[in-house]
Formats: sequence, structure tokens, C-alpha cells
Amino acid sequence: MTANPKGSLIVSADGQEYTLFIGMSVLADLQAKHGQDVLEKLDAPKGSDPNWMPELGIVIDLFLGALQRHHADTATRWVVDDIIAENSHALVDLMRAAFPEAPKASVGNRKSRRAAA
Repeated sequence: MTANPKGSLIVSADGQEYTLFIGMSVLADLQAKHGQDVLEKLDAPKGSDPNWMPELGIVIDLFLGALQRHHADTATRWVVDDIIAENSHALVDLMRAAFPEAPKASVGNRKSRRAAA
């Protein structure tokens, strides 16, 4: 699996290479189908069981959406099954690619530094 600065992730499954991409269109589709808090539903609640899993319907829809930009003609739930089966950290890696950590000098940090000065 390879992430790149554009927020996409390249994975291999069943001998094929797939470029996954989460953009605003994918997020809008997920919100429309699963609710405004769809991204929170993918995060494990604090203190949850180590074997906790997000709603699988959301995960499947996320991967189907992420396949659409580059693989709309071959994106099926079976391809999603293959990707997840062969890339055990695909969900985590895809979310990290789509939502990289904010820089340390975020707006909130700058305000805190000014107040402390």
C-alpha cells in the first residue's frame, strides 16, 4: 500500500492495482446515506473493546466510493472484499491518506502561543 500527497492510496488485490481516493463527493454520498456523523461512526469509541469494528456497510460504501474516481467500471463489493482481505490495514491507511494529521502549527496552537506571550 502506498499513500501519496493527493490523499489517495494505492493498493493491490487479486493481482490488480487500485487507486483509492476520498474526496468531497465520496464524503457527501456517505453523509447522505449514513448520516452527518458518518466519519465518527468509523472511529472506535473511547474504551471500546479491542475487537470493535465499525459498521461494515459504511466501510463497504467508503471503499466503493473511493474506487469510483479511477475504477468506476470495475468497482464492486467483491473488489472491496478482495482489497480488504489482502490489505489488513486498508481502512486505517485510507483514512490517514484522506485526512492527514493537521500541522503542529495549527490555528489553535498559534492562538495559544500568542496568549502565553
